[in-house]
Order: sequence, then C-alpha cells, then structure tokens
Amino acid sequence: MRWLLLAVLVAVPAGLAAQGAAPAGKPSAARLADPGQPGWIGTLPELPGRLYALGTAELGRNEGDAIVRASDRARLEVVTRLRATVQGRTSITTRSMQTQQQGAKATGAGDRQVRDEVSVGARAEDLPGLVVERTYSDPSARTVFALAYLDLAQARNALAGRLDQAREGRVRIGEEQSRKARWRLRKIQEELNRIDESIGLLAVTGAGQDLRPALQAERASLDQALQRLEDKDLPPLDLARTSMGLRANVALPPGIQGYLEAQIAECGLPCRNLNPDLILSLTFSGGTRGPEFIFTDLDVYSGITYRTEAQLTILESGGAALTRPVPIQVDQFSSPDGMVNQFRRLFERRLPKLISEVLTELQ
Repeated sequence: MRWLLLAVLVAVPAGLAAQGAAPAGKPSAARLADPGQPGWIGTLPELPGRLYALGTAELGRNEGDAIVRASDRARLEVVTRLRATVQGRTSITTRSMQTQQQGAKATGAGDRQVRDEVSVGARAEDLPGLVVERTYSDPSARTVFALAYLDLAQARNALAGRLDQAREGRVRIGEEQSRKARWRLRKIQEELNRIDESIGLLAVTGAGQDLRPALQAERASLDQALQRLEDKDLPPLDLARTSMGLRANVALPPGIQGYLEAQIAECGLPCRNLNPDLILSLTFSGGTRGPEFIFTDLDVYSGITYRTEAQLTILESGGAALTRPVPIQVDQFSSPDGMVNQFRRLFERRLPKLISEVLTELQ
C-alpha cells in the first residue's frame, strides 16, 4: 500500500471586494473535483452580494451527523474568511491523502480546515443571512461537502430588524423601576454588543455600515436608562407576587399538567398561564416522529428502549432565558411503566434549583 500526504499553507490576503465575493482562484491539489462531483467543490461560486465557503467532514456510519458537521464547518469558514480579512491574514491547512492497493484504483479524501489559533469573535449563528445552500456525499472519498454562503443584503436587513427590536424593548420598559427591568436592559445591552460586532465583521464588505449612527444613538439612550436603575437600591424579587406559567412543546399525559403547576406553587410562585411574569419552558425531544413525552428507540442488539428527554428553562415574560437549560432524562428497557413517576421525581429536584438561579440572576 502506498500513502501520499500533502500539506499546503495558503495565505488569505487582506481586503475583500465590496460585494463580499472573494476571488475563488484555481482549485488546489486537494480540491481537484472528481468528474462525478459538483463543480462547486473544485471552484467556489462567485455571485455579487454573496460570500461562499466550503466545509467538509469525514463520512462515518451516520451520514446525517457528517452533513451537520460539514455544514457547521462551512458556516464557520464564511465567518473566518471575514474575520481573517479584518485581521490581515490567516493560515489554512489543506491536506490530501491518497491510498492505492496493488492493482486497484487510487482513492482519496480532502480536508480543508482553518487552524485552531484563528480567532473568530462573532459566532456563526449570530450572523444573519448565513445559510448552507448545498451538500454532497462522496462515499468513495468518505467525505461530505457543504457549500455555505452569506447573503449581504439579507444580513444587513436582519441586523436592522434586530436593532429596531432592541429599541422597542427599551421603550416598553419605560420608567419601570425593578430588578427585572434592570435585567432586561442589560440583555438589550448585550444584544447591541452582538449587533455591533456583526456590523464590524461585515465592515470590509460595506454591508450594514449605514446602521452605525442608529446603533450609537440607541446605545446612548439605553446607557442612560440603565444607569438610572444601577444607581437605585431596587427591592429584591418577591416570589409571592411573581406569577409563573407553564409551556410545553408536547401534549402532556393526563394529570401531569396539574401536578407540574402544583409544584410551581409549592416553590412559592402563583401559577398563571395568562400573561405570567415568568415562564417555565419544557422542551421535549423525540424519535423519528418528532417531540413526544415518551418515545421509543429501537436497537437491533438491545431491543426497545423507552425514553423521556426534556430540557427545563425559566424565561422572562418576553421569552429571554433567565436560566441555562437543565436536562431531565429517563431511560427504561422493555416497558414504559413507572417512567412518569421517575420524571416527577427528577422535576421536583430540578425546579427549586432553577428558581434559585433566577433569584441570583436578578440580583
């Protein structure tokens, strides 16, 4: 067997065209497309107003997982190309490996990865207009390819919408003087920081720069409103006067809804599902049919496993998370009997801790 390992370092030059489409250039040795592969694997598309990038992942036993990994890498590569342009240059390692058995056709696989030391301040999920357009699985190369692009007009318009929402949120708080109002203003401040970072990331393309005056004006107004509350000795959250509603993404089994609402009351909060001050969100996972309270997982070796998988999160009335998601998981072989009681016991332990976390967050 003969092995060939090729490593190529590519310097990314500073400066992208104003429309955001970086020159694709000629395909590297690792990206020479097989005749059966789509052309975008060898040469990235070039369209005005779009910035393209390629992501890859090894094709393992689960093709779906490989597609997700390749898609995530493609999105991150778009962000990294913008960030690299701001910073001037970055290193990209392209590796190509070819194997050949005696008398057999050579096979190869390529992997293009940005080195870990590259700093990407803006998260890919924070950048609007960033989508995966196509994916392609190549079983012979054991590789999944994903093509992502950033639509600059969509990114700018989405950032403008988020800025409007931030302004509306501040106006709704008005003259309210409470720890919840102060917390909401702090969250709006964090959102303005994320918007600012995304606009900065897009600076080299020219997109979104017209939003900077409005962003600066909103930041000044919010800082004034927040400073007024920071200077006050605000009373602590009164649980007895703070209502909590229950939200679940599945139909709960008979009796469970009332039981969970009773547990909320046990923790000292009136349970009210109409315009509550806080929301207890239960997000259930599921099998192939979607979210279910109890779903089945079939394995050819171990047989049927019954599962309940949920995440608990406490939200403020506007939907922003006050706590981190806390999992509740129950697994049982052969029969679902007793799983509801196990879920109840776990819920009883998780809820008081989440409420304590809310009190800490609103200090």
